[in-house]
Amino acid sequence: MSFEKFIGLIRTNSNWKKILMYSLPIVTFIIGLMVPSPLFDRLRKEVVADDEQQLVEVTGLIMADGSRYDGSIIKGTKTRHGFGRLTTADSTVYEGNWRNDKLPYGQRTSLSSIYRGRFDKDLNNEGFGIIEYSDAFINGKKKQGKAESDIVRTYIGNWHKNAKHGLGRSVKLDDSMEFGRYGNGIFQAISDANYRVGGSVYGIDLSHYQNDVNWDNFALYCDKDGNVYNGKPEEKKYMQPVFFVYLKATEGSTIKDDTYGVRATEAERHGMLKGAYHFLHLGSPIDEQIKNFVETANWTQGDMPPALDIEVVSEIKEYGKEFLVEKTLQWLRKIESIMHVRPIIYTRENIRNQYLNDDRLKKYDFWIARYSDKGPDNFDWHLWQRTDKGFLEGYDAGCIDINLFKGDYNSFMKYINNK
Repeated sequence: MSFEKFIGLIRTNSNWKKILMYSLPIVTFIIGLMVPSPLFDRLRKEVVADDEQQLVEVTGLIMADGSRYDGSIIKGTKTRHGFGRLTTADSTVYEGNWRNDKLPYGQRTSLSSIYRGRFDKDLNNEGFGIIEYSDAFINGKKKQGKAESDIVRTYIGNWHKNAKHGLGRSVKLDDSMEFGRYGNGIFQAISDANYRVGGSVYGIDLSHYQNDVNWDNFALYCDKDGNVYNGKPEEKKYMQPVFFVYLKATEGSTIKDDTYGVRATEAERHGMLKGAYHFLHLGSPIDEQIKNFVETANWTQGDMPPALDIEVVSEIKEYGKEFLVEKTLQWLRKIESIMHVRPIIYTRENIRNQYLNDDRLKKYDFWIARYSDKGPDNFDWHLWQRTDKGFLEGYDAGCIDINLFKGDYNSFMKYINNK
């Protein structure tokens, strides 16, 4: 059809408005193809730029300082981007996921230590990181006449330009610990503190309700004898470390806590033992609840045991004690068979005494919530949730649950390693 006929059809057709409405977009598109617009040109340039950012794998790339790089770079450059390994002239190795020639987080292995944490642009320790010193380094300190109580085996905490700086915890060769603030590599000891770090083992639990936590600066304020405050701290002079953290993984048959995965990684990166818990609903099929938890949470040797959270009294009254015990046992037994670790039960003291005092549950450890200065009565327990109104350095948005292990740090590690 010629252009003149097309115009004539519009003039004679009573539906000419509809014809124009459907035709104009087509005509505009054709014109846009013939006459490049600034928008099309910008999009084309972005596509080209993305193409230029394509990654390629290299082996034995020699950098300006003579170090060797093996891994991903941006195509057409020497810009390290993606996973790679940098080996310096003294055989120190840096590896991790590079971003535009920087290593925000990774691992450095040298003759003296292995460091896992954050780096600055010059590959200095900067921010939070964990360092484990080698036998060669420790033996060198011994030859210098250093006592075991003065030789650091592991440091977990903050750094600035390769020096311990900020909040941190050192583990000494004699297994003693110090926790608090460092300044330019020197521990700022508090002379009148009357407690041993590791004499008590505190932990917290988190779910999506606690937002904006600062993992780098976790600490619990305590009195001069090391007792963590159950409410607002009377003073912020003495501190206990957070040794473990339980994370909500799932609830019922379908709910997954969207903070679990990231926080599990953060706990590992910050040297805290992590555990996962499931919030039980008696009205949901137990097989589906087990499936939900297994698909979301994981357990590896050295983690806290998985926990089953039982606390909805209205459901317990509706379904009854026997139903509760049966469903609890189904969850515990199935999780143990799948994850190869015996789970524990979290509940309030009154629920345990009234509904979970069944001989079939005796082999399972209990994590008991009793908000008091005095621990749970009448039965054995391993974890005690002391308060839901605790204060955590590193979390300013409200109160936090504070938990205490029944024993010191050595007993705690034996308990974990025997799981």
